[in-house]
Amino acid sequence: MSHADAVAVLRTAEVVVDAAGALRLHLPTSGTTARPRTVVRTLASWADSFDPFTAASGLTADDHVLIPSPPRSSLFLYGLAHAAYLGAPATTLERWSARDAAEAAKRCSAGHFTPPMLSALLPRLPDDHRLRTAVVAGAAVPDGLRREAAAVGVKVVDYYGAAELSFVAIRAPHGVMRAFPSVDVEMRDGVVWVRSPWVSEGYAAGQVGPFRRDGAWATVGDRAHWGDDGGLVIEGRGDTAIAVGGATVLAEDVRAALVGLAGVREVGVVGLSAPDLGQVVGAVVVADPVLSVGDLREHAKAALPATHRPVRYALVDELPLAPSGKLDDVALRALLLQPVEAIRDHLEVADYLDRGEDRP
Repeated sequence: MSHADAVAVLRTAEVVVDAAGALRLHLPTSGTTARPRTVVRTLASWADSFDPFTAASGLTADDHVLIPSPPRSSLFLYGLAHAAYLGAPATTLERWSARDAAEAAKRCSAGHFTPPMLSALLPRLPDDHRLRTAVVAGAAVPDGLRREAAAVGVKVVDYYGAAELSFVAIRAPHGVMRAFPSVDVEMRDGVVWVRSPWVSEGYAAGQVGPFRRDGAWATVGDRAHWGDDGGLVIEGRGDTAIAVGGATVLAEDVRAALVGLAGVREVGVVGLSAPDLGQVVGAVVVADPVLSVGDLREHAKAALPATHRPVRYALVDELPLAPSGKLDDVALRALLLQPVEAIRDHLEVADYLDRGEDRP
């Protein structure tokens, strides 16, 4: 295991800065909900986490690690640096493609993914794939996706974190989301606060964002609660909230409800402008062909309060992703706002408003 090899990867990515004789990492954020920012952290805040992450993930030097998108975001750059630390070979795709990732899985035994990436990859895996471990972050992993992965011999190790906080909690296969080693987690009015050696120093000069400190504690405003099993359940980030009339709707709540319908593989949820209500909810859904928008409507009516139900749906084969591997909110809105005639051949769009007592 070599920190020097990991640092060499980080230098190649041009994120290492020598500030007054001390090495810092200047890491771009994904910018999916706002302008990209640069997170500044000590080199040690990543390098010293390699060993606990190795133990938690089960990755070894014998793995061949797939980085399915250019390592411009912290999720994939950390994965590439960690592989170098282990001495494990890595394959990096020039751009995300489920087809190319499936081809790479013929030689790669492990990989770093977001949930939409893994959802798109699994049905395309060839019979002779070698993928055995999927490290997943960026959003909650639906139970159905975890089962689908297990059915083709892939164990899912998922973690919750943020570019500003690094690791907060991690879940091994068949486990619950527990605090990452050396991390203390505290709930304050439903918001996650952490105290750990992995937290960043903040943003580059002149930049602002959701990162806040209170003494040794830090937060980015993510909302969560402790589940009945004692695990951490992430509800979503405050800056992804959708204001429907006087109600605040978390996109993750809507996503979690819709993926609970059998046949739904993945969902992207965004807010759409509405003159009377401020915003309404829209959902782009990857689902089995047998499911219709009517099925989604009926399920949402039973599973969600009126304010949380999508009023516009788009059914697609694959969700649009940003280079970071996270959902591309701009592309999601564009899909939902296209006229039906323009996308009739490959997309089904339904537009409806609840009436009477069901209206938000």
